[in-house]
Amino acid sequence: MQFWMKLSRSLAALYGAAVVALAALLMHLWQSALSPDAATRIVIALALLALHSLALLQLDRKTGSRLLALTAALWQLGIWLFCWTLLAGALQLPGYFSALAPLGGQSFILGWLVLAIANWRRD
Repeated sequence: MQFWMKLSRSLAALYGAAVVALAALLMHLWQSALSPDAATRIVIALALLALHSLALLQLDRKTGSRLLALTAALWQLGIWLFCWTLLAGALQLPGYFSALAPLGGQSFILGWLVLAIANWRRD
């Protein structure tokens, strides 16, 4: 479980770098090439990616709580299913499956609910 949490935090740090890089690309290269709808989707995806990246980095490092590991797994799944799906759709990338985004949103919500439970179960 400790390996999973380290991997999760490392991925979160990489997501943070991706947020900054994609935001710069949006402002400097893609701004005039994207429709307003596509730009909105990218901003929403980047906002949720940034929020969950920071949240992943703040999960308690000292405890081996399975609920915290589950929270991290649900948020990681949400990032891949929601954020990356929105980005792929907005940028018209191949392999875009719009049906995955709602599953990612549900994964984010479940992760937050599990975290709420974990807060009360820890000593």
